[in-house]
Amino acid sequence: MNAEHSTQEQVRVGLLGIGLMGSAMAGRLLDQGIAVIAWDRDPEHARALQDRGATAANEPAEVLENTEAVITMLPTADVILDVVEPLLNAWPQETIWLQMSSVGATEADQLTQVAGAHAVTIVDAPVSGSTHPAEQGQLTVLASGPDSAQTPLAPIFDALASRVMWVGEAGMGSRLKLAANHWMISSVAALAESVHLCEAMGLDPQHFKALLDGGPLGSAYAVQKLDEMQRHQYPAGFPVRLALKDLELVREVEQSSGVTMPLLDVVHERFMSAGPDLADQDLAAIYELDEHAQA
Repeated sequence: MNAEHSTQEQVRVGLLGIGLMGSAMAGRLLDQGIAVIAWDRDPEHARALQDRGATAANEPAEVLENTEAVITMLPTADVILDVVEPLLNAWPQETIWLQMSSVGATEADQLTQVAGAHAVTIVDAPVSGSTHPAEQGQLTVLASGPDSAQTPLAPIFDALASRVMWVGEAGMGSRLKLAANHWMISSVAALAESVHLCEAMGLDPQHFKALLDGGPLGSAYAVQKLDEMQRHQYPAGFPVRLALKDLELVREVEQSSGVTMPLLDVVHERFMSAGPDLADQDLAAIYELDEHAQA
């Protein structure tokens, strides 16, 4: 952390939403000496963090007490509004709303407008990376919002991220996240199909993996997903159900803008066919669809 930033011991963060990412991020903040007060719709999720030193809030309003920022890490914009909007009239002027959930472009604008109507500073800052990078402080933060928020948020971002990109006014971060996730999800679907192509041609998929591992097409993420496919084990870093949610958000942009996105339509249909058995597994489990078809 840079010397000009406040020491992390002085930072207190509120967290609304303790799912897979919320829990991983809270753990990382605590490991870095940042105080966390956490609330979740399921009280057990917040209480599970108490053993690591967090304070479990009984009500959402409690996370506003003496916090530099309140992170929202909730599943949809509707849920975020249900939780946050009742708090905005009493929101402390010095507390930044750090909106880190994955929401759509229109939804990010809606949250920004609601915050502005209550004179609340909002920074739209979704992250690129799943639970393991979150636990290691290796996320990429796609931050968007006023320049005045950069200094007070620096200790929090230092703890969570290896890279922080400030990309313009609030809402631009969510737009960049949608573009990145469309690419990532489509890439994993293509990767799974390429492995099945190798198998159909009698080619050992290990050779395909070796090609991607360190060569000009190199991708550490692709190699990780290939390993999961080969083991048929998919710990949920980014589950299929959330991949499908993000594809549906991209589809909203397609429909509202009039841009034709034929690849999106194919990938969306593919993930729609995954069904409930794969919903909570990592998106690399899309590989199993063809496995089931061959059985």
